[in-house]
Amino acid sequence: MPPTKLGANQINTRQLFAVEAILLSRGYEVTQKDNIEKLLITEKDTYNEIWTKLYDIYNESKLRTELKNYLYKKITPQSNEVRTLIDHQQFVNEYPRFDNTFEWFAGELMIKRFGAFSASFGITVKDILRNSTGTASGDFDALVVLRDTNLAYFECKAGSFDNDSILKCYERMLSLNCQYSILFCVENINEEKIIWDTKKVQIPVVKIHWFNKIYIKGNQQDVIYDLNNCYILDMTGNIENKIRTVLRVNAAKINSMHYEMTPDNETLGMLGYTVETIDTVRYDI
Repeated sequence: MPPTKLGANQINTRQLFAVEAILLSRGYEVTQKDNIEKLLITEKDTYNEIWTKLYDIYNESKLRTELKNYLYKKITPQSNEVRTLIDHQQFVNEYPRFDNTFEWFAGELMIKRFGAFSASFGITVKDILRNSTGTASGDFDALVVLRDTNLAYFECKAGSFDNDSILKCYERMLSLNCQYSILFCVENINEEKIIWDTKKVQIPVVKIHWFNKIYIKGNQQDVIYDLNNCYILDMTGNIENKIRTVLRVNAAKINSMHYEMTPDNETLGMLGYTVETIDTVRYDI
């Protein structure tokens, strides 16, 4: 079903917490962003059922592969879902639009399934340079406003990627002070190659980096990779479970800082509290 239209007394969080407004409040100015005209479907009524069909195709591996093969290799699709999409009067048969629509999908996934307020894709921000090259950062594939109004950045790759792609994803996350970034890949990740690529990445502001393979206990098939808050995942298996793992790991990192770094009594006193330490226990591990 397509999304229900908002009533007069409902808040449109996509407008109230728009990516551009959140960036502006942090001192960043958006100079350009892509819109529906860059996608595979250019139907302007976003409540039209065709948008639900487009989302569902990207969210399902077999259908997404059919669509990509039709656009890139001219292979006739077999499924009714993809045939219905390409027969739509406002479907544009241009293969670069697959990548743009993938960026749109990343934001929609976060809004529909994980409570994000808003998302935008193909965003250019004024006066943002890459630390490693000193050149303009280019456009940001997809930016998402999370429920705590922090930003998450998605670097979306419909094809292969290398160490430079990983570095770009990390640098763009840092440049907008995002909470985390996700390198989101359509193609399956080759673990040996990604280990090799990350070894060649010199991460800004980090003297030593950790590269971890993570999954929720009991769910070993939905693996993500973590390079100091730059998460790398492909679209095999259950995509939602992989994003859920990212969110849980990220929350655990934030809380661990509070567990381990308690303000001293003098600092708490300056904040208006009186603290009397009753006992101190040291654990010898």
